[in-house]
Amino acid sequence: MKRFVLFWIASMVVIAMATFAFAQGRLAQPQTLSGNDIGFRLDGTDLSGKAVGTWLVRYNGNWIEVGSTGGIRPATK
Repeated sequence: MKRFVLFWIASMVVIAMATFAFAQGRLAQPQTLSGNDIGFRLDGTDLSGKAVGTWLVRYNGNWIEVGSTGGIRPATK
């Protein structure tokens, strides 16, 4: 029984290390999908396979991350 438990623990450690290495490899080189002034930096995928990343805009020739703010603005006439 002791050997089985040690084997099980060792296999869990190996699986965890392989998963970590796989995730690091996928996230190491993000790609940017872009148009002229708007882009999306693809950082990887979530567990369901959907793209995960950051929206970018080109400002003065440089790509910068887009931030959003919440709030209410009065309507203009």
